[in-house]
Amino acid sequence: MGRIMIVGGAISLAILFMAATVCSSRIMTITIAEDALNPQTQSCQQQFQQAQQLRSCQQFLRQRSQYDEDQQIPREVQQCCNQLEQIQDPQCRCEGLMKVVQNEEQTGQVQGRQRQQMLQTAQNLPGLCRLSPQRCEIQTVRSFF
Repeated sequence: MGRIMIVGGAISLAILFMAATVCSSRIMTITIAEDALNPQTQSCQQQFQQAQQLRSCQQFLRQRSQYDEDQQIPREVQQCCNQLEQIQDPQCRCEGLMKVVQNEEQTGQVQGRQRQQMLQTAQNLPGLCRLSPQRCEIQTVRSFF
């Protein structure tokens, strides 16, 4: 009986490890060092501008942070996804979403739980839009907890 439990535990750990490995390959963590001379940064800025600075995503995130997560806002989601799709580079998508969240933080209109909800929604937006990466790890200046 003890051997079965040990084997079962080992199998469970192996499955968890494989699931964590698969999930981690779909998450992109971004750290931005502002470098105007960096070609990647310039390319992202240009893509962000062409995607209308993700204004629909900003509007969607603002609305989503004010309402329950279950409430659907399909028109805004589709417009946001269309703008995100215009950004070809997956890393640039995450950078663009980070800029949107930072812009909202700077206005001071969202605080506390609303800020936390906005951040979580922004991190999951690419996956919601069926774009890569599935999730962006967005780090902002302010603490969300």
